[in-house]
Amino acid sequence: MNTYVRFLSLNYLKSISYVFLIMLSLVIILNILTEVEFFKSYDVQTYLPIYLAILNSFDLIFEMFPFIFLIGTQVFFINLFNDNQINIFKYSGLKNSKIITLLIILTLCLGFLIITIFYGFSSNLKNFYLEYKNKYSSDNKYLAVVTNNGLWIKDYFNENKIIINADKIDNNYLLNVTISEFDNNFNLIQIINSDKVDIKSNNWRLENAKFLKENVVV
Repeated sequence: MNTYVRFLSLNYLKSISYVFLIMLSLVIILNILTEVEFFKSYDVQTYLPIYLAILNSFDLIFEMFPFIFLIGTQVFFINLFNDNQINIFKYSGLKNSKIITLLIILTLCLGFLIITIFYGFSSNLKNFYLEYKNKYSSDNKYLAVVTNNGLWIKDYFNENKIIINADKIDNNYLLNVTISEFDNNFNLIQIINSDKVDIKSNNWRLENAKFLKENVVV
């Protein structure tokens, strides 16, 4: 039975990895086209758009993991049915419920690793991306980037660094906004979450705002 468990686990992880690499490759290619369009008026090295596209891709792929797991699971079962392996497992006493339970456990473990490790990794790369691209903004402080997972804005306020992420832009409003404030050493000062932000003037107005300081909501 342990042999079958190892076999199924390896095949499931291979299916997820296969889909992940394909999706990551597509995202990188699309990002390269976006960066080439951005830098077409700048005299930069050829590798720079590729480098920035890779930095930005991991944050985008994080948002796509639910689809990666969905497609990867489909690929896993297609391979089992195509090779008639599912019947072999049935004859060996391995029920479908045990296969599903194994996949659930593996998915939960992978999800935990993605949230705890991959998310931090992708966020750091996103920060490097914004920092590097900021060099090509007009005042070397402000930078706004629109990606597949919303609007990203980087700015400075009272010597502190501000990273703003919004899921959607609706006329003069930003929706589902997260504002992270850091000091010069990138120590987190506070996080502000708001359902809707009015940006019609320089003084933004936040609706249903929640402030998180030292892991305490105020």
